[in-house]
Amino acid sequence: MMHKSLWASLATTIFLVGAAGCDDAADTVNDVLPGEASREARITQIAEAACDRYADTEAGCPGYGTGDDQEYETEADCQRDFEDRAGDLWPASECGSGQINDSRYDVCEERAKAAACSQGVFDAIAALDECSAESVCTDPADK
Repeated sequence: MMHKSLWASLATTIFLVGAAGCDDAADTVNDVLPGEASREARITQIAEAACDRYADTEAGCPGYGTGDDQEYETEADCQRDFEDRAGDLWPASECGSGQINDSRYDVCEERAKAAACSQGVFDAIAALDECSAESVCTDPADK
């Protein structure tokens, strides 16, 4: 039960933080260099990684179902939730295609997998910090 309210609280925080600098009209260029993953591909990738981890009951993760400690009934529910959160964290205006730093993304993905499996507040806070647009996205001028 605590896990569900923690995620609800974090989802609200993520939405508020992500919406603060989000202006859909200011979407940046979607030019992606060869070998770079697009913003959309990264959103899908982090959701898949987190949901694969969430399903790993052998590692002590909750797994899918309807129990009190299970946030997601199905993999599709998990995937949709993590994609929504990543989309809110990485607005196109700040994290357009080609603006997601590979090494910072890797750190974020590891934190997201830990948070997906954990019911700990500290893992969730660390994931939020490591996965913020400020941490993961680069300014196009820096490229």
